[in-house]
Amino acid sequence: MDKIDSQILALLHENARMPVAEIGRTIAMTQPAVTERMRKLEEQGIIEGYKAILSSKKLGKDVTAFVLFKTSNCLDFQGFCMQSSDVIELYRISGEYNFMMKIITASMESLATFLDSCSPHGFSSTLIVLSAAIENKRMVADNVD
Repeated sequence: MDKIDSQILALLHENARMPVAEIGRTIAMTQPAVTERMRKLEEQGIIEGYKAILSSKKLGKDVTAFVLFKTSNCLDFQGFCMQSSDVIELYRISGEYNFMMKIITASMESLATFLDSCSPHGFSSTLIVLSAAIENKRMVADNVD
């Protein structure tokens, strides 16, 4: 991966719907050359997909929390999390806890209900998000001149 690939990735990270022609104009490359580079980045698995970023607030989900969870039955717990619409990310972690979940839910009451439903699976510690200082940060430098 070179500087041009990094520039393409930075632009796509900012706006995955940016037309290839506009990407080409921004980095001074032809549309076919940009298309070929994007295809190679996809084949290499560097670009895994393109997605929309949804507004949780506009969807009526105003509470975000991270929940550290300790369980003795990891597979059952993972199945439970897959079934819950409030769990949007689940990470297997090291340390005292087995998992870290990212929860987005409508209210403190719905968070409490979710946490109650978790209790048969183990023990948790909840961290409620007050604000997001950094969110969706780029993983590559943009270097777009």
